[in-house]
Amino acid sequence: AQMQQVAELRANSDTREMIGAMQGLISDTLYGVEQISELVLNLKDFSRMDAVSTETVDLHECIESALNIGRNVLKYRIEIIRDFGELPPLTCSPSQLNQVFLNLFTNAAQAIEGNGKLTIRTWYENSAAQISVADTGKGISPEHVAHIFDPFFTTKPVGEGTGLGLAISHQIIQKHGGDIRVESHPGVGTRFQIHLPVTSAATQVEQHPPLISQPLQSE
Repeated sequence: AQMQQVAELRANSDTREMIGAMQGLISDTLYGVEQISELVLNLKDFSRMDAVSTETVDLHECIESALNIGRNVLKYRIEIIRDFGELPPLTCSPSQLNQVFLNLFTNAAQAIEGNGKLTIRTWYENSAAQISVADTGKGISPEHVAHIFDPFFTTKPVGEGTGLGLAISHQIIQKHGGDIRVESHPGVGTRFQIHLPVTSAATQVEQHPPLISQPLQSE
């Protein structure tokens, strides 16, 4: 009788372990499906950006909108420094530019360990709006900087990034006729600079030189 009870207990234990393993497998499978679904949506966004409505907007409103959406990521540990110049209205897809700004702000927040600063500067030069987004984060190594806009390239741990954020941002800026560049120094910080041509007739704004033309320096 005791041997039979032991056998039954062992069988029940094996069953519980099997159920536990199956539940873990199902959970991992569902997580994988979610990740794949997100990746497919990102790929769809990456490969197809046509038929997007355009508006004439204040670029600073787009920046503020992205900061508001990303406030939970930036939280209180990151000081936001705004150094806005005078910009003419810009004809663009505000939803796409919001996506670019939010991606840059989120990346900056993730690069800053502890407290830090996010400095956003804007100015008008060469008939284009110039936007500089600089952080005091850990920086990007030179060998990674060369591939930072490549699709699927990421320096984040496995499962924490698809490597499409900056690639999509790069394509969005290009579709607006502009360009985006990056400068980074490990241990000092990273700065992205966006150049967006202004095609609006209302471009009678005094042109100002960039306020951060010098290389990043440690504070």
